[in-house]
Amino acid sequence: MNEKVLIVDDSELDRFFIKKLLEYLGVDSDEADSGKDCLKAVKSNEYALILMDYLMPSMTGIQTLSEMRGSIRNGNEITPVIALVSPDDPDEGKLCLEAGFTNYLDKPVDFKQLMAVLIMYLPDSARAELKLPNEDRRPDIIQTDTQSPRPVQEEKAPYNDVIAAISKVKEIDYQKGISLCGSDEGYITALDIFYNSIDVKADEIEGYYKNEDYKNYTIKVHALKSSANLIGATKLWSDAKDLEDAGNNNNIEKIKNETDALLADYRSFKEKLSFMSKDTDDEKTPVSEAALSDAYAALSEFIEAMDFDLADMVIKSMKDYKLPDKDDRIFKEMERLLTGLNWEDMKKVIEER
Repeated sequence: MNEKVLIVDDSELDRFFIKKLLEYLGVDSDEADSGKDCLKAVKSNEYALILMDYLMPSMTGIQTLSEMRGSIRNGNEITPVIALVSPDDPDEGKLCLEAGFTNYLDKPVDFKQLMAVLIMYLPDSARAELKLPNEDRRPDIIQTDTQSPRPVQEEKAPYNDVIAAISKVKEIDYQKGISLCGSDEGYITALDIFYNSIDVKADEIEGYYKNEDYKNYTIKVHALKSSANLIGATKLWSDAKDLEDAGNNNNIEKIKNETDALLADYRSFKEKLSFMSKDTDDEKTPVSEAALSDAYAALSEFIEAMDFDLADMVIKSMKDYKLPDKDDRIFKEMERLLTGLNWEDMKKVIEER
């Protein structure tokens, strides 16, 4: 049996956080960012344990589990699957147990609860390899009590500069974030993921809102709530929670009245966290005409085939290069459209470039 754990969550930040907890305990993991990717993974690999977000777009955790258990051939029919649920909705855990999940954990995942789940559900061979903490080895990462965050330690530069900068952002309780992430290094990595996903994630929420797709809107606001909590953006977390509740209760009037303000606040972090920017084009290699032409040709082919993974791969590969302004705008627009699977609009952008 493969002794890896599979983490399934559409939030890169949540995946990163759980992966770090597992690494501390000596557990290797794979990641899947959707139910579709999870099904691909379980067809190819056998896992010791699967941690799966309950609420994901396209395929929920329950739908994904149902496919795993009955509709596709894979080696994980009896693998324990732990649901990742919101502590704000006590019914989520119950729904997951009724749907066949082995157990559930609240998000953000508490270190001690995760450790208990691993001890309880990992096979003997994997359990024997766990690096369990003891009195002589007390990890910072265990200290996840958000009411009593640990003080910021003197860390190695280059973390000092970032911590000093984030301490001046009044909208962020950075000590809470450090407490949740376990260390300054972990927190800064989480902050980096949050910062670099603002444009795409805000556009996703806005797209679903404008299309009146309130189901996927609610899922994306739920993900924002989780991410905001991890970095200590308490007001953004609270506002996202309120709108997630509105979506779950079909309170469309509240969504219409407050979404613009939420998006404005979310996008404002792009400026507030600008010190996190690594987008220094001067350090990038200018793209060659041949590479750019090949990228457009491949992208056109993948759009025609409606192949999300390969189209996403091409778009992300262009981020390594310094692009002409026009092409930079085109690829950013492609990334935005791809998140909403707007294949026809993507074709038009390619044709009109």
